[in-house]
Amino acid sequence: MTTHYPTLNFDLGEDIDMLREHVRQFALNEIAPLASQADEENAFPNQLWPKLGDMGLLGVTVSEQYGGSEMGYLAHTVAMEEISRAS
Repeated sequence: MTTHYPTLNFDLGEDIDMLREHVRQFALNEIAPLASQADEENAFPNQLWPKLGDMGLLGVTVSEQYGGSEMGYLAHTVAMEEISRAS
């Protein structure tokens, strides 16, 4: 069972707050149930990569010109924080 830990609000902006909540829900629903398997195999579950791509998370720091979302490294860090929290 995954424990939901509160996060501090540093007023990082509406886009970052929305991203955090979106990734948090994904992580709780999709990643947390596979966390023990990932630990045992020491590998991130392959079936999650396409889902992360569909969410735009694999290109969060990539320029829109190249198909990314160009949200920057703050968004990347926030997304990784939520993914790490669930795993």
